[in-house]
Amino acid sequence: MAERYLGDGGRLSGGPAPELVASGFRQEIEHAPRLAAALARADLAHAVTLAEGGGIPPAVAAALVRGLDEVEAIPAGEFPWDPALGDAFNSREAELTRRVGTAAAGWLSAGRPRREAFRVALRLVARDGARALHDALLAVAEALVRQADAVRNDLAADYTYLQPAQPTTAGHLLLASAYPALRDAGRLRAVHAELSLSVAGVGGSAGSRWPLSRERLAELLGCDGLVVHAKDAMWQVDAYVELVAAIATASTHGSHIGQDLEILASQEFAMVRLADRHSRASALMPQKRNPYALAVVRAMAGMAAGDLAGLLVALHTGSARTDHFHVLNGLVPRLLEEAVSVTELLANVLADMTVDAVRMGDAARRGFTQAADVADVVAQACGLDYRTAHHVVGRAVTMLTEAGRSPDAITPELLAAAGEAVGAEVRIDAGVLAEALDPLACAAGRPQTGASSPASMAALIEDCAARIAEGRAWSAAAAERAAAGERMLRAAAARIAPHRSTPA
Repeated sequence: MAERYLGDGGRLSGGPAPELVASGFRQEIEHAPRLAAALARADLAHAVTLAEGGGIPPAVAAALVRGLDEVEAIPAGEFPWDPALGDAFNSREAELTRRVGTAAAGWLSAGRPRREAFRVALRLVARDGARALHDALLAVAEALVRQADAVRNDLAADYTYLQPAQPTTAGHLLLASAYPALRDAGRLRAVHAELSLSVAGVGGSAGSRWPLSRERLAELLGCDGLVVHAKDAMWQVDAYVELVAAIATASTHGSHIGQDLEILASQEFAMVRLADRHSRASALMPQKRNPYALAVVRAMAGMAAGDLAGLLVALHTGSARTDHFHVLNGLVPRLLEEAVSVTELLANVLADMTVDAVRMGDAARRGFTQAADVADVVAQACGLDYRTAHHVVGRAVTMLTEAGRSPDAITPELLAAAGEAVGAEVRIDAGVLAEALDPLACAAGRPQTGASSPASMAALIEDCAARIAEGRAWSAAAAERAAAGERMLRAAAARIAPHRSTPA
């Protein structure tokens, strides 16, 4: 008869306290559905490697593998997770024992503690989740590139402090948000490299006497190598801190986009319009069309920042503590699931929104965004230092606004008068000034790398496209390595138990 809980009749007796079940055990069981598939793979890889090394008699190994198949086939939402047993591993072991008996199921813990199953499972979930989030970030960048390409040379105002600043293009503004998304994807690739190192087969934390090849386990798990030190493999947490930090950073960048779009989508700006399917009606005010999807994106940043702070606080203990993973086993799969879904939402919001380049151009013309360019030509044409030229143009703007005129109604004569007021001689050609007063010419006339000129925009769009393609190629290769390990594991299991029913 299977023991009711781990240690029953051995080191422990009487069963766990109800309050322990209701708190710690129940919390651990709540992590089970998100870890279930990876736990199944961790158990199967352990059984296969143990059998291949001769650690299990062939008939017992076949029964164990078939039993693991049956347990894996139970949908995670229907599995009999029992908090009274402790964690998900114990529930899985109890179900396995019910199906194949202790004579087979009892071998599953040979050479490893139950925490190893969780370490392997969490690593697999985090690795695959990091790649999924990476791909969602590429989709954000691609949506921005496509929108930017369509309006790459259309006039717009850059804003600082919500004030019109300098002339630029709508494409240049949109593309500025693609680069953070691409950097976030790069951070996910870096942490994926850490998470792709196997922690399986360490025998607790110092190795074991059982014939378990860590290299073979890594191969069957689709990993790219090993965390070489056994204790470090069992207890390291920094890769998860890096992952959560990368998620928090990416979510913050998403929040920046969401906040900017909420302003631009407002009635006062009306420069972008979200698709109906990403908006929400007001229950009270029939005229409203709320950009609800952006609130979801912004909220994600707050949750991720809180999770990062909470994790760092939880890790302020000694090494080799179970409470680290009591936090990580729940936090990492949940946060990844949320981050991927919200980032995919953001990518679709960006892809489906409509950009009103005409209104963007009008705002650039109304806001006298050419002022800095006028100061540039005053300095260059009159041989003045830029600070003096800045004062001249500022004085001219003051003179115009006090007279109730538009700030861009600057003439060479007005600049000369403003120069006299600040003690500078200003003589500027009307044609030179006219070019400086054309905001579209200002945006197109900047020669620097990364600027708003047509040539620079073409190079930026090409650069982003190349980075997206590189990221997709990396993701495809990483996915294939993981899938190859899965195929190898299933094939090895089939050799051990030829008539097994491989789960779909």
